[in-house]
Amino acid sequence: FNNRNIKFSIIIPNYNKAPYIKECLDSVMNQTFKNYEVIFIDDCSTDNSLEIASSYKNVQVLKTKHNSQAGGARNLGMKKAKGEYIVFLDSDDYFTDKYSLEKLVNHITDEDLIFINYTKNNFGIITEMREPKTSMAKKIETTKNLGCPTKVFKRKLIKDMSFAEGKRYEDIMFTLEAMCRSTKHSTLKDSFFTYRKVANSNVTSTVGADAMLDVFEE
Repeated sequence: FNNRNIKFSIIIPNYNKAPYIKECLDSVMNQTFKNYEVIFIDDCSTDNSLEIASSYKNVQVLKTKHNSQAGGARNLGMKKAKGEYIVFLDSDDYFTDKYSLEKLVNHITDEDLIFINYTKNNFGIITEMREPKTSMAKKIETTKNLGCPTKVFKRKLIKDMSFAEGKRYEDIMFTLEAMCRSTKHSTLKDSFFTYRKVANSNVTSTVGADAMLDVFEE
């Protein structure tokens, strides 16, 4: 198993996050490990997101046909992905430092799922988020950390899976199914990316009845 031959597919869904896209994509382009592809999927934004993303010549820019939220955008990206491992990075987040992929590729020993530690930027308040050291069964039973960006997935593990489209909290079922399928996993101890809370994110938006139904359904 030759780590240096690993290729990563970095899938970035976006909807109206123009103010943050440059920092996100610059953090990818500045990585010291270069064997990756970047797939940026715009979900019918009404700002200048597409213009910003298209200015990066090494970024494959796709556009959804209709607004299908992050799940639909990620599904489109997964269809185009060619890497052995898939990294999901939201367009308002960014890699913690330029060695994130280098640390990851040196860590991998053919796992099909890697849990990653990350940093939370909550309107300027910085918190280190650590993945607890528990068994996979315990994680499935108790975890509240079900966002897909907090894991790196072997593409073979999830190649026939898809995210729920047109709803919020779309990655709950996807992540749990991947965890149930996994036969070999590990945790990357260093902070891999920085999660930024912004005004129009799932976390900070008002949670209405439709969103709550999405949670219950998942």
